[in-house]
Amino acid sequence: MRRRLLLGSATAAALLLTGTSSVADVHGQSELGAVRSATARFHSIAVAERDGYSLLTDADKIACIDLPGTGGMGVHWADPDLVADARIRATRPEALVYAPAGDGTLVLAAVEYVVLKADWDSAHDRPPSLFGHAFDVTPAPNRFALPAFYSLHAWVWKHNSAGRFAMWNPRVVCPAE
Repeated sequence: MRRRLLLGSATAAALLLTGTSSVADVHGQSELGAVRSATARFHSIAVAERDGYSLLTDADKIACIDLPGTGGMGVHWADPDLVADARIRATRPEALVYAPAGDGTLVLAAVEYVVLKADWDSAHDRPPSLFGHAFDVTPAPNRFALPAFYSLHAWVWKHNSAGRFAMWNPRVVCPAE
């Protein structure tokens, strides 16, 4: 059964208030190693929550995000303060992404960087990029009931045959309802 939990109102508000930021100039595998080092403590969801991350659900209260036939993302925990600070830093992602394991537990799989499209576009000539990869665009309306936003997933903890920075991972499967 898909986990259906509410996103805290503070997280939802912060997602809507993201401002313009500048992206750190990040290159190479050593930077991905730095992301792994910075996020290693978040293998524990309890530690992530103590550090300010909260469960994120879509507008239908679905926590495990997937696209049948394509793959999944998993379950997101977002930090409203990081989203609201209008900055993107490689070692401090706005969201942590957990993949369901066969035994029902959640395992840290990826990180995600997020900025609202209108905020970014008002101050920049091109979409944000990190690790040499342009962010994906999620238009509005979308399943999160958010304005259009840019995002980049980095699968630093779980292999993704679609690519390290692909949005969907064919190896991530959400439990059936």
